[in-house]
Amino acid sequence: MTADGGARRTLSTLRRTARGLRLRATETLCRALWPRLTYLQDGLATVHHCRFMVDERFARAYHAGKATGSWRERDIHWRVHVACWAAAHAARLPGDWIECGVYRGGLAMAVAEYTRLEQLDATFFLVDSFGGLVADCISDEERRLGRRPGGYEDCSAEVIAAFARYPNVRVIRGIVPEILPHIDAEAVAYLSLDMNCTLPEVAAAEYFWERMVPGGIILLDDYAYRGFEPQGAAFDAFAAARGVSVLNLPTGQGIIVKP
Repeated sequence: MTADGGARRTLSTLRRTARGLRLRATETLCRALWPRLTYLQDGLATVHHCRFMVDERFARAYHAGKATGSWRERDIHWRVHVACWAAAHAARLPGDWIECGVYRGGLAMAVAEYTRLEQLDATFFLVDSFGGLVADCISDEERRLGRRPGGYEDCSAEVIAAFARYPNVRVIRGIVPEILPHIDAEAVAYLSLDMNCTLPEVAAAEYFWERMVPGGIILLDDYAYRGFEPQGAAFDAFAAARGVSVLNLPTGQGIIVKP
């Protein structure tokens, strides 16, 4: 590792630690002010019922995803619930599954466990640079918002080992969009995008759109997340150009359904 690389990783760790401290302080204050809250995680609070939180099938899936270390100190139950719902819907459709932006495979592991992926007639392609964000993919606006190259350790070996029991999972290392032609999915039922910047995510959506089956789902992890506004605007334009719209979820995610 170079000195610059070590410094960037240290700075990234310090930022994550600071965010974690702010998050815990905010949650403590919110629970003191609103003791009737039934859910308080990941920027989302409600007093309504969260039935998925007491579902045993979901609990097993969430535990499997969290065990990968993908979410570090956080909990993101509702975001994972959305992904599991989308994958369960996709499991009833013909077509393969693709996730671009894998990190340690937490979200993919949760949906694999939830849907019993090994029993499905679908290949799940897990695509990642396994080196973090690529400098050439980050726009000037995204840099102003805090996106930086790298930021993630190489965990490809851990991902391969974690999914070894799934014969229908393929881990593909490469940079989007250049790697996309190497994904031999002729029909796509589920496309999860979480690459933290606009260019590769829109490129992947454009590349696979015509291959998506009717009812197929694109799950956008950062669509409405604060600080990721360029992605939200880009996918609004992407959807409008195809006569559809993005379902804006309070988790910060977005969903597009292929007509």
